[in-house]
Amino acid sequence: MKQLKDHEAFETSSLIGHSARVYALYYKDGLLCTGSDDLSAKLWDVSTGQCIYGIQTHTCAAVKFDEQKLVTGSFDNTVACWEWSSGAKTQHFRGHTGAVFSVDYNDELDVLVSGSADFTVKVWALSTGTCLNTLTGHTEWVTKVVLQKCKVKSLMHSPGDHILLSADKYEIKIWPIGREINCKCLKTLSVSEDRSISLQPRLHFDGKYIVCSSALGLYQWDFASYDILRVIKPPDFLNVSLLGFGEIFALLFDNRYLYIMDLRTEKLISRWPLPEYRKSKRGSSFLAGEMSWLNGLNGQNDTGLVFATSMPDHSIHLVLWKEHG
Repeated sequence: MKQLKDHEAFETSSLIGHSARVYALYYKDGLLCTGSDDLSAKLWDVSTGQCIYGIQTHTCAAVKFDEQKLVTGSFDNTVACWEWSSGAKTQHFRGHTGAVFSVDYNDELDVLVSGSADFTVKVWALSTGTCLNTLTGHTEWVTKVVLQKCKVKSLMHSPGDHILLSADKYEIKIWPIGREINCKCLKTLSVSEDRSISLQPRLHFDGKYIVCSSALGLYQWDFASYDILRVIKPPDFLNVSLLGFGEIFALLFDNRYLYIMDLRTEKLISRWPLPEYRKSKRGSSFLAGEMSWLNGLNGQNDTGLVFATSMPDHSIHLVLWKEHG
């Protein structure tokens, strides 16, 4: 905590290897995936800065990966699935009529979901590429889809149910995801009745709480009741976006700094300078790294990636926890 307050907890580094704009980033277990306009996706070991895999793809607007595969959403209106080891395309999902800005999937359900500039969310069979359903109701680009297990009981869902959240500029929609085709929207959340306030293209959902930021502040909804639990107002001079939200800390940023807020006091306790870069309207070209420390620093979890963003020179700027000698 002292190092955070003294602005000495972090260090920076860069990943260099792409030859065009990097749009898509996804982080998991020490590995960072980057998708670029140079028609490639790369997988990096954040601790060493080494590129582990590089495969030829389409232009990536969104990426998500696991040990075997990479799923990409593209500006060419399609989603594709690739095998890391061979670079082969194993599945192609065609049907959107606009760029695909966000993807998520669940192997257990054999389901892939995609959010698009055509205002729809599509639900696909991951293994076959068949479109199972098209979810309509959004009136803006769908910039974020999140597939997550519910952890609380309500009138509409039970713990263990799979839930899909989809977000556009003004609304967050909640859908039940199972084997059924007839998927009806359970609830639509927004922060203003008249669309005067837009949501930031970032969404946090852990199965219990939904958190999203807007110009009015950070909104936290209780997933059991859909009630707004609290609105956290940042200081007047800041227009911050949400990166990560835990039980103790929130990670926020604007064009100049990364900020850490103590959620117990709702005060900013630390900031870290960021280089000049362009904030993406869809919120895809920056992301938080390790998240466990947001639930409280335990002496072990202050390691690894804190934040990554793509830079105008096609490199990726990393903020890492400083190694404590």
